[in-house]
Amino acid sequence: MIWCAVEAHHIEQFPESRPSLLRYSPALVLVVVAIADIQRWADPDLWGHVAFGRAMLATRHLTFHDPYSYSAPGHLWLNHEWLSELLMGATYNLGGVIGLKLMKFACCASVIVALALALAEIDSPLTLQFPILLTAAIALAPQMQFRPQLFTFAMMSVLLAILTHYTYRGTAPLCVVIPMLWLWANFHGGFIVGLAALAIFSSVRVTTDMMGGRGPWVGARLFAILAASTLITLGTPYGIGTWEAVTHAMTNRHTREVIADWQPLSRSLGATWRENHVGVIPAVLAIAMFLALGVNFVLNPRRGDSALLAISVVTIGAAFIAMRNLPLAVITTVVTLSRHTSFAAAAPIQRKPKSREILLAVAGAALLLISGLLSGSLRAGSAKPVGAIAFMKTHRLAGNIMSDFGWGEYLIWHTAPASKVFIDGRYDTVYPPDVIDDYLAFDLGASDAKAVLRKYRHDFILLSPSDETALAVVAATPEWRRIYRDESCILFARAGSAAAKIAPVEVPPQLPPANYFP
Repeated sequence: MIWCAVEAHHIEQFPESRPSLLRYSPALVLVVVAIADIQRWADPDLWGHVAFGRAMLATRHLTFHDPYSYSAPGHLWLNHEWLSELLMGATYNLGGVIGLKLMKFACCASVIVALALALAEIDSPLTLQFPILLTAAIALAPQMQFRPQLFTFAMMSVLLAILTHYTYRGTAPLCVVIPMLWLWANFHGGFIVGLAALAIFSSVRVTTDMMGGRGPWVGARLFAILAASTLITLGTPYGIGTWEAVTHAMTNRHTREVIADWQPLSRSLGATWRENHVGVIPAVLAIAMFLALGVNFVLNPRRGDSALLAISVVTIGAAFIAMRNLPLAVITTVVTLSRHTSFAAAAPIQRKPKSREILLAVAGAALLLISGLLSGSLRAGSAKPVGAIAFMKTHRLAGNIMSDFGWGEYLIWHTAPASKVFIDGRYDTVYPPDVIDDYLAFDLGASDAKAVLRKYRHDFILLSPSDETALAVVAATPEWRRIYRDESCILFARAGSAAAKIAPVEVPPQLPPANYFP
């Protein structure tokens, strides 16, 4: 039998009523949520996430074999994000772009509120809790985009709040973790991080219990909850296939070669600095949080939170290995940083004027509105081939399109089912390694790049002007003719085809097409 409430050890006797930002000033928390939600742009995969969700709603069933590509037609599709996409599709159908923005706001609010609840479990003063929570919100903001990872961030924050409550209160409804992991496994492959955090917490707890002569019983119950949580993650439409997809994503050599999110933190920071100096500020603040935790732990090594601290250390290490882990490291650092920075006792909480709370609430609401929460437009995170797609639709062109990797799901939204793509953002869940190798050979201008053009039945090639090596390969191949160009994209048709007979169009740079979702 799994015990849902277990008794903690060596609990410090904190006052029953601890400083809580949520109790002291809900409006102040709203301001922090607005800051976490302040950046909004369409991730390259947003078109696919919404399209796949809408397809599920339209057909009333999941698609287990890929219908969108010509390089891997009918290949097994292990879609570990299916429930996120179903929700995103339904949200878009009901509320359009504003609906998606409200969904994102709800996830941001869940993260911040859960972290505020976790902070309320320790005795740090509000004057410390607020700046730590604010810094975390700024560090998280660039990563809080329209992606299934939003649900991983929210659930990781809730899990941290539960484990913090258990650590400092002595009891916690840990049985809630089991159904939460089931839901998490259907929302996003990041559930494995939740299991890892629970495993770290349980391992450290049983170790400290044994060293303290308290026996293994509480740790054994924690491991029982971990085992049940692990087993329940098999309760997805894909069963063990969900684990296979996540394992493949974590071990796929192509992922770390070409996907920015999977690059080491140092490399990602360097790329961001070269592109936009201001863009490094959130990551620098995150690193400052990690350094502050290390310094304050040395200066103030309190006992009783070793399990939470271990989770922080592991996720911080993971953040330096891959940039996509940075938000998880920030989330797990909030509580331990606050705990080890609390040198002085909390000052008495003064009753604040109602007028100040009203002003803060107005400021939070104004920040949300000014940042575009209720705007029906959503800018694209990068330029899309808007003009080329309009050109194809005008001339009723359709077929197999070899395109820039980041445009795959944009093309699926705008051209499926009449046209199919060579590759898209589902590289971990659909495409076999040989297809990815072929794309990289073409994109990087390898010696066998021309062979890739002959190996598959491409009807069109759609590239960005920045794809210089791939463009050089096409230029050196007489089988292709350019039919459209603007400052964002270049479209080629196979020579001898009906499309190749269309008079080529070149749009002046002074007339760039607008880039918005959808």
